[in-house]
Amino acid sequence: MENLNKTNTTAKEWQPNAKQKEFLESLKDYPDGVTLKDLEIEKGKKFATGTINTLVSHGLVETVDSDGLTADIVYKGVVIGSKKLDWKIYKLA
Repeated sequence: MENLNKTNTTAKEWQPNAKQKEFLESLKDYPDGVTLKDLEIEKGKKFATGTINTLVSHGLVETVDSDGLTADIVYKGVVIGSKKLDWKIYKLA
């Protein structure tokens, strides 16, 4: 009777989906890393950050913050502030 309450479950090992595999393959061409916009321009491929975040959490992809750039906010010819623009660079772990 004891065995009736036990269920036979097996742990499923995580595997990247097709889109994640495509992203990993694309990164092989960029050993120093690449931004998502550069991938879109150069390879014609668009990837969502949600797809990539899973790869980062599993340790397959690293992110590096770019140096970015600082843009002046100008109103009627007068600089009234600035905004730092930055983006992530993705590379294989």
